[in-house]
Amino acid sequence: MTLGEKILSLRTARDMSQDDLAEKLEVSRQSVSKWETGQSTPDLDKIIKLADLFGVGVDELVREGERPRPPEPPQPQVIYVEREQKQGLSPVQKLGVIMEVSGAALAVIGLMGAPLLIWAALSLVILGLPLLLAKKHPWLIMGWLAVALSCLVLNPYTSVSPWGLVGGLKYLHHLIVIPEIRYRTYHFAAAVGIVRGLVTLLLIVFTGRACGKTWRETWKKRRKDG
Repeated sequence: MTLGEKILSLRTARDMSQDDLAEKLEVSRQSVSKWETGQSTPDLDKIIKLADLFGVGVDELVREGERPRPPEPPQPQVIYVEREQKQGLSPVQKLGVIMEVSGAALAVIGLMGAPLLIWAALSLVILGLPLLLAKKHPWLIMGWLAVALSCLVLNPYTSVSPWGLVGGLKYLHHLIVIPEIRYRTYHFAAAVGIVRGLVTLLLIVFTGRACGKTWRETWKKRRKDG
């Protein structure tokens, strides 16, 4: 409702004529008529007198539409922080522990009279470390360490890149073409070269994918922060 409509409604509700209201406000009847028809607006002092006369608030009298509700006070938010539960070793870490313990046991046996076992013990200890300690890509680290150890121990079969794959295929070709060759060294060289070469190629592929993913995440984070 407009101000004029409210004045008309309040006046008629109290059985007052325009002359009665004009007399109480000390204005002319024409002024009251103009207020009620919206042709003019009463001054502030007349609005205060109207509010006191009709027993309403000034804000209620002049405000159009419903009075807005006051905003509700913000409710306190309770945030539950879950404490990280202490978890045991993961399966990968357990495998690393087993390799470390096995390596230590083989080392003890090797020192007691079996020197060849020391190499196996050293290999287990080295390969078990990434499984036990590395949180990210432990299998990739273990794979590269395994390739490095094989290159160190089996050096005669690493002269052809990638780490003996082509050389292993040549040995295999000789075994097929020349059936008279039955030397165990040829079979061993072919197996070492082919297996290590395939493992190396797989490691290159998966390492490249892991590095690419890390670089993309770093680039996105920099762009977001920047």
